[in-house]
Amino acid sequence: MSSHPPSASMTITLSTAEDSYPPYMVEEDTEKARAESVTPGLDKHSKRRQPRVLTFYRSMSWMLGFRDKYSLFNCFVWGGALFGFCLARAMAMNPGRTPHLLVPGEWFWLSQSIYKPNLFIHIYLATFGGIGALFQFLPVIRRRKVILHRINGYAVLFCLIVAVACGSVIARRSFGGEANSQSSYYVQAIMIIYAALMGIYNVKKDTRRHRKWMLRMVTYFASVLTARLIALPARAIMTVIGTYYTVWRCDEVINLLRAPETIQGSFPQCTSGINPADVYVAVHASTRDLPLHVASAARAAQGMALWIAIVIHIIGVEFYIFQTDAANQVRLNFALEPRDFTQN
Repeated sequence: MSSHPPSASMTITLSTAEDSYPPYMVEEDTEKARAESVTPGLDKHSKRRQPRVLTFYRSMSWMLGFRDKYSLFNCFVWGGALFGFCLARAMAMNPGRTPHLLVPGEWFWLSQSIYKPNLFIHIYLATFGGIGALFQFLPVIRRRKVILHRINGYAVLFCLIVAVACGSVIARRSFGGEANSQSSYYVQAIMIIYAALMGIYNVKKDTRRHRKWMLRMVTYFASVLTARLIALPARAIMTVIGTYYTVWRCDEVINLLRAPETIQGSFPQCTSGINPADVYVAVHASTRDLPLHVASAARAAQGMALWIAIVIHIIGVEFYIFQTDAANQVRLNFALEPRDFTQN
């Protein structure tokens, strides 16, 4: 029998087993267990890589200076849509192609001396102003290239204000000069010019308000793009319903149809011997018929589409301004601050 008590032998055995591991291994195991107990699964998450698309998106957002998560997405979608629309309308800069790019029958009016210069001024300046406006909202330019931002900003303001003023002149005959279309164009022009003037007024007084008014100006300007998209299904719906008509002057109808037998068969009032400029006829709106009826559908839908687009853009820009107000900063000398610390 052993002379040592059982407790002593157990103690010796345990100490011997513990001494069989090197001291540094015991410390490493202890630290690892402690780390896993504090942050379980840390090693698993640290090895997990983020998707490459998300990494690329965040890198581009950081490079361009955007602070909000969805600002780059909004810039890409809405700014890209405006950029594409301006490039598409740039084809109208060629005077030889302009009559073919307009709604059938519009060139009858817009080729006149009072409208033609305003039309081309509107096309040229609206295209340049729309493209230049996109660069005004890149934070990397606003913060690092202040002089470039100012020069481009004044150029954009000049282009858009003059383009809208000239567009208001041709609005009298655009899409047939329907009262619904005229009123929507005039209201849009007032909104754009007012926002532009407020932006100029606040450019050195309050940069936060300046940014908001410039956002409003460009958003109001881009409502014509949304109106075009709304008008497409609206024309199709009007065609299916089949009871929509617009009023045309007989000289417009004669200019578009040309063929005497077609005019005599469809609109005998225009061949009654009375001055065509004094006779008006109702033209059926349909996208499945002659260009005259396609143009009638465009006239019937345009005013409604632009009114809806204006409302959508007003709501959209105010929501965006509210959501990104935290990123709206004030320039104090050479620093950008979240608020104006010089005011109490």
